[in-house]
Amino acid sequence: MKEIIFDIGGVLLNWNPDVFLKKYFAGNEERLKKIVFLSDEWKMLDLGNANVNEVRALILKHHPNDIKAINFIFDHFEEEMLQPIDDTVKAIKALKKAGYKLYILSNIHQDLFHERTHDYHEIFSLFSGAVLSGEEHCLKPDPAIYHILFKRYNLTPSNCLFIDDSPANIETARKLGMEGIVRKEQKNLIAALKTMGIHL
Repeated sequence: MKEIIFDIGGVLLNWNPDVFLKKYFAGNEERLKKIVFLSDEWKMLDLGNANVNEVRALILKHHPNDIKAINFIFDHFEEEMLQPIDDTVKAIKALKKAGYKLYILSNIHQDLFHERTHDYHEIFSLFSGAVLSGEEHCLKPDPAIYHILFKRYNLTPSNCLFIDDSPANIETARKLGMEGIVRKEQKNLIAALKTMGIHL
C-alpha cells in the first residue's frame, strides 16, 4: 500500500455541527442544523454551484425569522469547527516521514479549502494532491469523484487506503478496490493504520 487518501471534515479538520450548534443554540440545534448544514443550499456549496456568501444569502432569504442565528453560524463555523485534529496531524507527519504519498478527497468548496491550506500550510504542504467536490461538481460517495482521483494522480485503487468519517464513502472506496478506515470508529489513527499493515 503506497498511497493514503484523507477526507478533510471529521478526519483532518474538526467538523461537528452538533457540538457547535449545541454550544450556542441549545434546544434549537437540530432545527438549525437542518436549515444550514443539511440544506439543499449547503449541498450547492459542496458541489461548487454557489460560494459561501451566496449560500448564506439564500438561506437567509428562505428563513427570515432566523437571521441572527444564521449570520452567527456563517460568521463563526470555520473558526469553531475547521481546526486540525491533533491525532490525524501526528499520523500524517508519520506517514510522510515513512515515505507514503498523501492525497485529499473531500466534499468541500474550494474557497474553504484554500483558506484552510493558507492557515495550516505546514500540514497541507505534506499532500501531493487533492480532489475537491466543489471543483469537480460531484460528491462522495458517487464513484465518479473517486475515478477522478485515480486518473488525475495515476493511482491504482488496490494500492490506496482511504480515511473518511462516513461509512457510505468508505463503502464506495472498498467497492472500487481501495482499503478503508472509518475515522470516527478509531480514536487512535496511528494504531488503526498499523493494523492495516502500514509501517510507521
